[in-house]
Amino acid sequence: MISIIGAGRVGTAAAFNILRFRISDVVLVDVVEDLAKGEALDMMQAAPAIEFDGKVVGTSDFRRIAGSDVVVLVAGGGRKPGMSRLDLMNENAKVVRSAVKEVAQYAPDCKLMVVTNPVDIMTYVAYKESGFERNRVFGMGNILDTMRFRSYIAMELGVSREDVRALVIGEHGDSMVPLVECASVSGIPITELLTKEQIDKIVNLTKTSGADVIKLKGATTHAPGVVIAIMVDAVLRGRNRVMSVSTNLVGEYGCSDVSMGVPVVLGRNGVEMILKLKLKPETHKQLEKSVSTIKDAISQLQS
Repeated sequence: MISIIGAGRVGTAAAFNILRFRISDVVLVDVVEDLAKGEALDMMQAAPAIEFDGKVVGTSDFRRIAGSDVVVLVAGGGRKPGMSRLDLMNENAKVVRSAVKEVAQYAPDCKLMVVTNPVDIMTYVAYKESGFERNRVFGMGNILDTMRFRSYIAMELGVSREDVRALVIGEHGDSMVPLVECASVSGIPITELLTKEQIDKIVNLTKTSGADVIKLKGATTHAPGVVIAIMVDAVLRGRNRVMSVSTNLVGEYGCSDVSMGVPVVLGRNGVEMILKLKLKPETHKQLEKSVSTIKDAISQLQS
């Protein structure tokens, strides 16, 4: 069973995608009980069309998350136009600490996935608050950024997105690091297919893409909703997907006491393994800047 805390646009999009992909039953929790119940009822009425007999329940009672394999934490405020993810930090930290206490009480054996922004700092807060082993607490990290990176590469080349492979690491924010050296199309490095100017444009679009959507429509919904479903699928079915998720580091990439996006094997136990890449010196400098940004934010957290 999957529990999602937060019945806003992203939480409900994730819940519906989990049903649509026939992954699991879902408990949708929100402090506004009628909202959670209404969203659940709406989804159940759509269920015959997707030919899935799974159930989605809406509630404000955290006791209903008992027995969850994965708890997805989406609760908290979203970015408004002109805001950075870091602007949300201290208000959302209060929400995360409160929710994690409930998770630790009622679903102490779950894997805890954090989506609330700024996701790297909230993953760090959730890890510290929960007392869980670090493999069981992870954030959405750069998977969404990677999807955006892949999309822009495909658009620039006029090829199928399915054939594009790429990776983004670091902060899920302005200092993210799209790994140009790891991006390819059917095994062909993009550096052989695109000019430096084209690649720079794609990298910049990847970094601003979340803000671009927010400016146009107020919030990102569909892409994070699908990413959550993909991550849940990887854990619940033990698929050992290689993804860049936010996880607490204890020496990897020369970092400790910080959560940020790095490539991992995501499977039944959560973060099964952290993959360590040899980065080019220039790329490593970019990652150090990203680490510094996250650590500066952590130092400003209010208890």
